[in-house]
Amino acid sequence: MEIILHPKSEIDGRIWNLQQRMGDLTGVILFQSVDMCYFSGTAQEGLVYVSRDSQPIVMIRKSQERAEQESPLEIRPLKSFKTLKTDLGIPQGGLIGLELDVLPYNNYLRIERALLDAEFLDISETIKQIRSVKSEFEIKLIRRACEIVDAGIASIENYLREGIREIELAGKVEAEMRAFGHEGIIHFRRFNHELHFGHIMSGPDAAVPSYIASPTGGRGVSVLHAQGAGFKKIKRNEPVLVDYAGVYNGYISDETRIFSIGKIDRTLEDAHHAALEIQTAIAKELKHGRSGRDIFRLSEDEGMIRGYEEKLGGPPGAKCGFVGHGVGLEIDEYPVLGPVDHEIRSNMTIAVEPKMIYPGVGVVGIEDTFLTNMNGAERLTRLPQEIWRL
Repeated sequence: MEIILHPKSEIDGRIWNLQQRMGDLTGVILFQSVDMCYFSGTAQEGLVYVSRDSQPIVMIRKSQERAEQESPLEIRPLKSFKTLKTDLGIPQGGLIGLELDVLPYNNYLRIERALLDAEFLDISETIKQIRSVKSEFEIKLIRRACEIVDAGIASIENYLREGIREIELAGKVEAEMRAFGHEGIIHFRRFNHELHFGHIMSGPDAAVPSYIASPTGGRGVSVLHAQGAGFKKIKRNEPVLVDYAGVYNGYISDETRIFSIGKIDRTLEDAHHAALEIQTAIAKELKHGRSGRDIFRLSEDEGMIRGYEEKLGGPPGAKCGFVGHGVGLEIDEYPVLGPVDHEIRSNMTIAVEPKMIYPGVGVVGIEDTFLTNMNGAERLTRLPQEIWRL
């Protein structure tokens, strides 16, 4: 295992893509650690300034030494915002792009004071669109993340037994993935969203709703982290949902499989099979030129044809509103396979997750990470998709 640095050619290509989309902007200042890492190769505390017409600058508060080791760009110390305008060479009346979807307001005010007469525009949509298409370098890392999550979920067979608590089982599986280099942190862009590895939930607790942007929620272990594995003991003949994200050198994969100790109810087995059919139909159409809206409509139609319109993605009034999402450095990247006009392009990595929610009973369904191309999609997570009976 090793920490993999971003090649200079990779960073140069990303910077060029951003510069080509700046329009009238003088430059873009990036503060969020994930965006910093994407465009500079380091996530050390500071900022990245990408000028439309000159070389980018990375200014670091801590640790400059590590940033110099990690990034191929010019690194300078960030000592004070008072001299930021001069340090970055921003002209009078500059038009600056900021990540206004994630930038705290107090930080915005500091920048506004520092840059005096500058004007600001939101650059976050452009950044998310750029990041949605993956390079060969990124795809290689995501493939490895898929191998890690495959190994982690497959290890359930070694630990699942009647009476084990969800949180105890989660700890054993997560230890397996940590040994393969999993970071233990899943980055969300969405405000107030955090994820630790993923979710293991069983029986009715898997169908407990929560705030998380997911078809499933779970009770969790506290009111502050009200999602995922809880203290429930796993029983025989109930579905056990294992929904985990793999991570390798920052890049994320996403996969769900259903386990059971003994057989589960035939109604749930039939619903699981229907979810597999829906995912297969989506994968055939998940190709260059389609849109997130097209794919979401397809999934809803397929669910209705099979009689699961009130179960797919959640019950009426509590549906999650999407059937898939991009994955990369964050787990909620573009495109969203929902009622939005996100274009599907080649070399996107997308998690497709048709799941059937039965309140008071449990959850069945599937999730896999796919790589799009001109003619369809390649499934990157490779575990068997049927219910795993132990």
